[in-house]
Amino acid sequence: MKTSKLELTKFAQLITSLEADTSDTETLLCNLNQLSTEELESVQSYFSGSGIRTFSKNFLQIAMASFVSGMSVFFFIKFQAEFLVFLLGMVYLLACILIFFRSTLKAPTKSFLEIAMNRAKYDRILSLIGIILDERYRKDFQSALKKTSTYEDDTPTEN
Repeated sequence: MKTSKLELTKFAQLITSLEADTSDTETLLCNLNQLSTEELESVQSYFSGSGIRTFSKNFLQIAMASFVSGMSVFFFIKFQAEFLVFLLGMVYLLACILIFFRSTLKAPTKSFLEIAMNRAKYDRILSLIGIILDERYRKDFQSALKKTSTYEDDTPTEN
């Protein structure tokens, strides 16, 4: 199933407006109540799956760096007789060592705090959406029960 670009643009605008309203709960609740049930369900599924997983992000960086460094070592060994390749290999090795020491000395608290703050925003939106959807589903269920009970009362019974 393909989604048009216009629908994706509208959905992206909806998501960014909801993220901006997370600090004010009343505004967020008012904006969520204005959405249709389908829109609420799509926003709920989006925020349920979003959020950066630090393990997968770090694993991806490690895998990419391993591939690049492995290829650079291969080319460095293969063409080490060339002065330019030797010089570039040494510069790359120094850059890798500097990046390694910088990453070990710098605490990654900023990125983890950002992830936690974003996750708190998403959880706030998700909890409000869950409450609104529960109320709407309950109303739909009660109206469906009323319709079926009136339908059963209208049907003639055989004696």
